[in-house]
Amino acid sequence: MNEESGQSGQLRQSGQEPERSAALFALLGKRWTLSLLAALGRGDDRFDQLRAAAPRLTARMLSSRLSELVGAGLLVRELAAGPPPLVHYRLTATGAALGPALAGFDRCLERAAAATPGEEAA
Repeated sequence: MNEESGQSGQLRQSGQEPERSAALFALLGKRWTLSLLAALGRGDDRFDQLRAAAPRLTARMLSSRLSELVGAGLLVRELAAGPPPLVHYRLTATGAALGPALAGFDRCLERAAAATPGEEAA
């Protein structure tokens, strides 16, 4: 499957907001995606750094997830010259724009964890 097909490609190709939103949430809901985006937001940008940020993540799954994020337009893959050549990943403007939303999810989860049973919503 090429990068422009399947779920990841839907983020770029679909002109309809509900479909684009569903594709984005499906990608974000995949295992390891949020951990990788958080690590990239902290400045980790090489394959080995990203793998160290999620020790239970296999190299094969990391490669697959990075490819999906690149295909979705959330990351850019850059090759740095030199022996040995190094691959760096960085958030695109779209990927970086997810930062505040993901921080909001974290705050929501923290509130939910701290709430006592039966506590009314604010």
